[in-house]
Amino acid sequence: MDHDARVDVLVRVVRLWLRHACRYRPPTVLHHHHRRRTASLLRACASGVILLLAGVAPMAVAQPAPAVTPTPAPPDPMDNPYEGRFVQRIRLVGLERVSERLVRNNIRASEGRPLEWAVVREDLRRLERLGEFREVRADIFVLEDGSVEVRYFLAEAPIVQDVVVVGNRELSDQLIGATVRDRTAILPGVAIDEFRIRAAQRVIEDLYRRRGFYRVEVAIDEAELADNGIVIFRIREGPRTQVTALRFRGNDNIPDSRLRPEINTKRRVLLFDAPLDEQIIDQDVGQIINFYRDNGYLDVRAAREIRISPDGREAIVTFFIEEGPLYTLRNVIVDAGRADEPLRVYTPEQIRGLLPLKPGDIFKQVEARRAAEAVRDAYLKMGYVDVVITRDELRAIDTPEVDLRLSIREGERFRTGLVTIVGNELTKDKVIRRHVEVKPDEWLDGAGISESERRLRGLGLFELNPRRGNPPRITIQPENPANPGYRDVLVEINETNTGSLSFGAAVSSDAGVVGSINLRQRNFDLFDTPDSIEELITGRAFRGAGQNFGLTIAPGTQVSTYAVTLSEPYLFESPYGMTGAFQYTQRIFRFYDEDRIGGRLRLARRFGTRWVGGLSLRAESIDLSDINDRAPVDVFEVEDQNTLTSIGFDLARTTVDNRFRPTRGTRTELGIEQVGALGGDFTFTKLTGGYQIFIPIDEDDFGRRTVLNLQTRVGYIPQSGEAPIYERLYLGGRSFRGFAFRGIGPRGVRNDTGELGRDHVGGEWSFFLGAEVQRPLWQDILAVVAFVDSGTLTNDVGFDDYRVSVGTGIRMYLPQFGQAPLAFDFAFPIVEQDRDKTQFFSFSVDIPF
Repeated sequence: MDHDARVDVLVRVVRLWLRHACRYRPPTVLHHHHRRRTASLLRACASGVILLLAGVAPMAVAQPAPAVTPTPAPPDPMDNPYEGRFVQRIRLVGLERVSERLVRNNIRASEGRPLEWAVVREDLRRLERLGEFREVRADIFVLEDGSVEVRYFLAEAPIVQDVVVVGNRELSDQLIGATVRDRTAILPGVAIDEFRIRAAQRVIEDLYRRRGFYRVEVAIDEAELADNGIVIFRIREGPRTQVTALRFRGNDNIPDSRLRPEINTKRRVLLFDAPLDEQIIDQDVGQIINFYRDNGYLDVRAAREIRISPDGREAIVTFFIEEGPLYTLRNVIVDAGRADEPLRVYTPEQIRGLLPLKPGDIFKQVEARRAAEAVRDAYLKMGYVDVVITRDELRAIDTPEVDLRLSIREGERFRTGLVTIVGNELTKDKVIRRHVEVKPDEWLDGAGISESERRLRGLGLFELNPRRGNPPRITIQPENPANPGYRDVLVEINETNTGSLSFGAAVSSDAGVVGSINLRQRNFDLFDTPDSIEELITGRAFRGAGQNFGLTIAPGTQVSTYAVTLSEPYLFESPYGMTGAFQYTQRIFRFYDEDRIGGRLRLARRFGTRWVGGLSLRAESIDLSDINDRAPVDVFEVEDQNTLTSIGFDLARTTVDNRFRPTRGTRTELGIEQVGALGGDFTFTKLTGGYQIFIPIDEDDFGRRTVLNLQTRVGYIPQSGEAPIYERLYLGGRSFRGFAFRGIGPRGVRNDTGELGRDHVGGEWSFFLGAEVQRPLWQDILAVVAFVDSGTLTNDVGFDDYRVSVGTGIRMYLPQFGQAPLAFDFAFPIVEQDRDKTQFFSFSVDIPF
C-alpha cells in the first residue's frame, strides 16, 4: 500500500474512533455538574489523536505536505460553547419555600446581555453559600432564534422542624439554645445546613469546656435529622474538671510567685472554683512569653501540659519554660529615618534623656515601648501631631545585647485653628471647652487631645454606650491650604440623660428602713428658666451649665433626711467651685432623739486635674430631746438646743480610673475643722485623714478585674472633753464590719445609776486599717468580696484596745438602682474588747422604684 493510501486509512480510523469512542457532539444543553466528565473525555480523545498522528509522522518524512482543511478543536470544557450569545430568558426552577427575590438578588447573570459562563458559575457558588439549597445547577438551552435561556435548577434543603438538647444537666436548655441561635442561627424554620449544624456542635462543646467540662462530647442524631428534620444534640457532659495545681518548670530566674499573676488560669482555693479551660491555657503560654520578653529574655520559649486525674475531676497544669539569655541594652540609636536628614526639634542626646532605658540596663520590651511613647508625647506636646516613630531592635550577633533604634519622622509643627463642637443640643459650649486643653492659636498639643477625651468621658454628661451613640471623640482635621500652619480640632459629643427622679427605699443595718424621693440633675443650669410648660416637662429647662442639683426627701424609721444641694464646679469660668447645701436630719437613738438643721458652704479650687483644695463654712442647730434617764451623762450635758459653727480646710488628690467603681488609682484626703471659729456653744479642733489605693490583681477574658482595695482612716480631736457626744468620732457598722453601729470605743456613765453603762459615747482618737478584695462572679452585676477590717477608737492617741474582724460578702451592681452597689457582708470579730457590740451581718440596700 502506497503512502497516500496508508494516510487515507489512518484518517478514516481517526474519524471513526472520534465518532464512536469519544461520542462528541456540539452540545445544545450543557450541565454544570458534567463539566469534569466532559473534560476527561476530551483529554482522552486528544491523547488518542496524538498517538495516531505520531504513528503517521514517520511515514510523512520527506513527503510533501498534503493540502487539507484543518478541523476545529473541541471547545475548552471550562467555557460554554454558547459564550457570548444573547440571553433571552432566565428561569428559576424548583423554588417553593425560598423567596424568588432572594435568589434573583444573588444572580448576576441578566437577560438582554451576552452570556458569560464565568458569571453563571459564580452565581452557582453564591447560591450554594446561602445555605438554603441541597443542590444547585445551571443549564443552557438554545432557542429557535439562536438566543439562549439560562435555567437555574434549585433543590431546596429540608427545614429544621425543631432543635432539641438532651443530656444536659449542668447547663440549661435556655443558655445552650440562646448560644446556638446567636452564633449559628440554627432554629426551627431555617434550612438544614450541615455546616451550621456541625458549627453548633462545636459551639456547645466550647460552651461546656469554658466551664471546665473538659471531656464533654456532643453528638448529632443523624437518623432523626434525616427522617424528621429534628436537630437533636446528645450531650455527655462528663465531670467538671478543676485545676488543682499550677506548676512552672524551667523558670530558673523568675519565681513562680511572679508568674502566677501574669496568667489567667487559676487553681481552686476554698470557695473559688478554677474550671479547666484549654483555650485560656493556650493564651497563658503567650502571656508567659510576653512577660519574659518584657523582662529581658527575648529568646524565651514556652509550652504547656495538662494532666487529668483518672476520674476527670482534677487537673494539673504545667508550663515548661526555656528562658534563654538575659539581654541588655547596648546603645540607643536615634535618627530621622534618612541618613542625610538631621533631627530639627530635639537632638539625639535630648531624645536619649527622655528614655527610661539606659545603656547597660536589662532590655525590657515594655520599657522600649514606653520609650517610643515618651518620645512621641514630647513631640505631640510641641505641636508635631504628624510625628511617626519607628522602633527597631537590633540584636548583636555574638552577645546577648540589643541596640534600640528610634527612627523619627518629625513632620511639621502646627498651631490650633478652630475648635468646633458638634452634638451639644443642650450643654453649653463653655462646659465642654473648659475640659478641652487645646486652645486656638496655641501650639496644637496632641497629647492633650487624649487627656481631653478622657476628661469629657469622665464627666457623666455625655453618652458612653456605643449602642446608643458615640462616646466623646476629639479629632485633628487635615491642614487647610487656605490657612497653612493651622489644624482645626473637631469635638464630637452625644447628649445623654443627666437627670433622674427616683422613688425608692433603702434598708441599712445602721439606719433602718428609709423611704426616699431623689431628684438629681448633673447638668443643671440655675438661670435657664423654662419658656413653656413643655420645656419644663421634657427636661429642656434648667439644664446645660454643668451644675449639680439635688433634692432629697427621705423619711425613715430611725433616720429621716431632707436636703437640697447646688454645686457650681467652675465659678465664673474660674478654677474655683462652690457648693451650697441645706439639710434637716432627725435620728432616733435608743435613749434620745437628735434633730439637726443647718447649712454648709464650700469654696473649692482645683490644682491641675488631680488636686482639689477647699474652704468650708458650717452652721448648725442641734437639739437632743426625749432623753431617757438611763442615757449616758454625756447626753444630758448637751440636752436641748445648741448652736455649732465651724471653718474647715481640706485637700484631696484623686487618680482613680472610675469615680463610682474604681479598679486602679488612689484617693488621698486631709482635713482640719475648727469648731467655734464663728461663734457657737462649742470650741474644739477636728483633724481627719485618709488614704485609699486600688490595685488590679487579675483580669478575666471579659476585661473584668479583681481589685485589691487598701484603705486607712485617721481622726483626732486634740481638746479632751470639749467635743459634744454628737461630734465625736465613731466606728462600727458599715465603717467597721463585724461590730454594730457605734458599737466600739469608750462607754458612758449612766445618768440614773452613776455606773458605767453599755452605750458607747464616741472617742477623740480613731484609727482604721482595712483590706478588701473584690472579684467579679457574673457579668458586671455580681461580685464577691473578702475583707479584713481593723482599728481602734479611744480617747488617747495609740493602738490600745485594737480590734480585728474578717469576713466575706457580695456586691450587686444594678444600673436601675443607681451607682452604689447593693452590699451584703458577713463579718466575724477575731480580736475584740469587753462590752463591744458585735454584728455578724451588715448590709446596705437602695432600691428605686
